[in-house]
Amino acid sequence: MGYRLFLFCLLLIGVSYTVLARQIPMDPWTAEELVNARTLPMVYGTLLSLTLLILLKRPALTAAAVPGGRLLRGAGITMLVLLFVALLGPLNLWIGLGLLLLASGWWLGERRWLPLLSLSLSVPLFGYLGIELGLGVYLPD
Repeated sequence: MGYRLFLFCLLLIGVSYTVLARQIPMDPWTAEELVNARTLPMVYGTLLSLTLLILLKRPALTAAAVPGGRLLRGAGITMLVLLFVALLGPLNLWIGLGLLLLASGWWLGERRWLPLLSLSLSVPLFGYLGIELGLGVYLPD
């Protein structure tokens, strides 16, 4: 019950975020552009809401189905994020993000290579294409 309530509360936040993103004021020149100040918040809010709707349809995981304690999983993810921050300089953002996603998925118990590799390769690739090439915002190493 608590899991579903948590997902429902997050769904309310996602829908509210999307509604508020539609109300971002813009000048007439910016409103005509394909990518503007509303685009990214609208995409994030919509993706969050759709993901939560899918999770609400699925059966909830029982405590026995999730290996390891919550504290151990949280501590491991915290360590991976700290390692990601420490390696941002030597690796660069996009390679570090891919490795962070790969290591986090593995740490949380995903052992299938197709989901691990597709997530850890597609998120940095689309981030690079969207931010650096699409928007023209250069992120220095």
